[in-house]
Amino acid sequence: MSPNQILKGVRILAFTTGYAGPYAGRLLAGYGAEVIKIESKKGGLDTFRHYGQHKDIDAAPRFIECNIGVRSFAVDLKHATGAKLVRELASKSDAILQNFRPRVLDKLGLGDDELRKTNPKLVVVKLPGFGSEGPKSGYGTWGFNLTAFSGMTYLWNHPEQDRPIGSQGVYPDHLGFVMGPTLLVGALLNSRRTGKGVTIDLAQIEGTAYTLGTTYLETAINGDDPQPKGNHYAFAAPHGCYPCQGEDRWCAISVRDDAEWRGFCRAIGRAELLSDPRFADMQSRLAHRAELDGIVEEWVRARTAEEVMTRLQAAGVPAGVVQTGADLLKDRQLRHRDYFAPFSESLIGPFEIPRAGIIFRGAAEEPLRLPNRFGADNDSILGEILRYDQGRISRW
Repeated sequence: MSPNQILKGVRILAFTTGYAGPYAGRLLAGYGAEVIKIESKKGGLDTFRHYGQHKDIDAAPRFIECNIGVRSFAVDLKHATGAKLVRELASKSDAILQNFRPRVLDKLGLGDDELRKTNPKLVVVKLPGFGSEGPKSGYGTWGFNLTAFSGMTYLWNHPEQDRPIGSQGVYPDHLGFVMGPTLLVGALLNSRRTGKGVTIDLAQIEGTAYTLGTTYLETAINGDDPQPKGNHYAFAAPHGCYPCQGEDRWCAISVRDDAEWRGFCRAIGRAELLSDPRFADMQSRLAHRAELDGIVEEWVRARTAEEVMTRLQAAGVPAGVVQTGADLLKDRQLRHRDYFAPFSESLIGPFEIPRAGIIFRGAAEEPLRLPNRFGADNDSILGEILRYDQGRISRW
């Protein structure tokens, strides 16, 4: 279920493709906004419509995931009438959400200044990779490119590796689709207060670099070149992800003080380690981290990740299974909170999908709904919102 009335009455036009922009639209739609996705088969389709084995552009799983609850308006923006209709629709909307490359909409006569001629209160939120200005603003980007450019890929590594590894996860997209709606709601409040809209230029690369603030600060102040630390932590040992019994099963363990160290030694049946001078205190354990990791790995490899977690937690030691997607689908906590919304029928068959991670207590709720098929909302948008008669719509 989704708390579906918080943004009721807000209309947002979405010029979005891929992950960050569409998922931002999905979150806004999930909280009651009317999000209208504008696309064209003439060079303006969401790239995620082509992800998957289905020939039907509405049946791509990644597209469905990112556009839950979104309406569809199919229009050729390069046609004079199409651009005119979108300008009229913008005059009756509250916000624009877009993650196209900079200046694409300007070239189509749909730039911020043009749209505000008839709607001065219009809020515009842009999610370009490198921002709307600057020598790299025209670059086409994907999340993993931006992760690398920000320095995160280099730091997201083990110190003994001879090359950057990082993650295939699109971390900048996730930051963008959370920051974008948050800022959009704030800008809408300002628009209602002042009567004037604002444009928010949220460069995904800058949002990602922002999360590495202390690392940049260290470089700026000390001139140091920060190095990858892997799972090492200066205030805990043992500390890391350890391979357990089974294929690709891991458990994260962190021993942060002497009390937890005593609990750890008892839990693994190695009380003699308490008198080992190599591990007498935290500084000693940090200095002999490699030997300590070897002891931990020997113990965990003979046990399941769940057993390791349970035994250590019972001894007062922080530990948790590194969960896979299959683990999450079965997770009792997530199931208790109805985190997965089921769809018994869809173009890709029955499936479950995570809802937004926020619940508003006491707010009216409605079921999540699938994205509407390409162009399915044309008649209602043109007729009910823009007030064109059916004859004119049929001729178009």
